[in-house]
Amino acid sequence: MSFTIAENRRMPNKVELGQPRASTMGAPMMQLSSWQREPPPSADRYVMGFRLPAWQRGLVWTKRQKISFIESAWRGVPLGTYSFNRAPLGSPLDDLLIDGQQRMNAIECYLRDEFAVFGWRWSEVTEVDQRVWEMAILFESYVTATEDEDYLRSYYDLLNFGGTPHRKSERASNGPN
Repeated sequence: MSFTIAENRRMPNKVELGQPRASTMGAPMMQLSSWQREPPPSADRYVMGFRLPAWQRGLVWTKRQKISFIESAWRGVPLGTYSFNRAPLGSPLDDLLIDGQQRMNAIECYLRDEFAVFGWRWSEVTEVDQRVWEMAILFESYVTATEDEDYLRSYYDLLNFGGTPHRKSERASNGPN
């Protein structure tokens, strides 16, 4: 991921994060459904039907963090984005999830009834609620289209190593977590 400075400019051009897509929970649910019907030949790790690169950290969210994320989704709180790559079919970089593994895992665990949210497991919410989840809960994404693994690694690093984690003492409220 290189930064270039155009003539007559001092600041770098925007980083190419791929095409933004306004989408709902239905998009990753379709990815999971497609994967369940026809699993790809091989990869060590998957979440919601997306491949996880070997260089990405493992799962770290607690059950409480997963529940909090799903509660936020139901309440309409902005969920951030997830990023994935589309490469030619058969490429080891096709359907590679670059960012959003923890959030996607929370969704998958919820859909598998591994925990309840607001007292209800996924299979216990009404069909109307399930449709609202799929069609009205926003979860936007960025889609890249590259076969350059170094670019994808740089993208991952850019999104995941720029901030400083908050300490519990820095919370604005005494809420859960």
